[in-house]
Amino acid sequence: MPKSLNHIRDKSFLKLLFEKTAFPIIAILGIGLLYVVFMSAIDHSSIPIPCIILVLAIVKTIIISSTTLKQLSKLIKICHSPGRLFWVFGFLISISIFSFATDYTCLYQFDNSTFGSIPAYSDSYIYNLYRFFYFSVITFSTVGYGDIAPVSDVAKFVVMLEIFLSFFIIVFALANIKKIHVNE
Repeated sequence: MPKSLNHIRDKSFLKLLFEKTAFPIIAILGIGLLYVVFMSAIDHSSIPIPCIILVLAIVKTIIISSTTLKQLSKLIKICHSPGRLFWVFGFLISISIFSFATDYTCLYQFDNSTFGSIPAYSDSYIYNLYRFFYFSVITFSTVGYGDIAPVSDVAKFVVMLEIFLSFFIIVFALANIKKIHVNE
């Protein structure tokens, strides 16, 4: 009987987690779709695409930061296990990494000289998204291999936003570790 009760609690926790993070997920996916539209349907010479990407990256960083502070703080208070806390932070980190990967991909698709040291294997959006997902993971983890490097000022600023957000999330996680309640 206790196993089924824990299973029900886990399902309700995951449902609550997705409810609390629905707004940033929808915002990030919506902005990602806007990027695809920017790349395929808009005349690039008439619109300052890098500036739009920079503004959208700032907006996404604010959304993720505010969601972290408001929504996830409430959710962490009801976490009763380290596993649930790892779900919260794993989900938050995944959202952040994917968000910045779409920013980098769009910047690169707009101007191939935005990032240096990238071999030109393919110009497909999906392949470049994979490449910049890797770059975003490396940037978020602060490893920084140097195999991909931002060259333009806009790309450097977006990378700085990701580094700021990664530090913010890590500090937030460390500050909330003490809130884990272990039920015995």
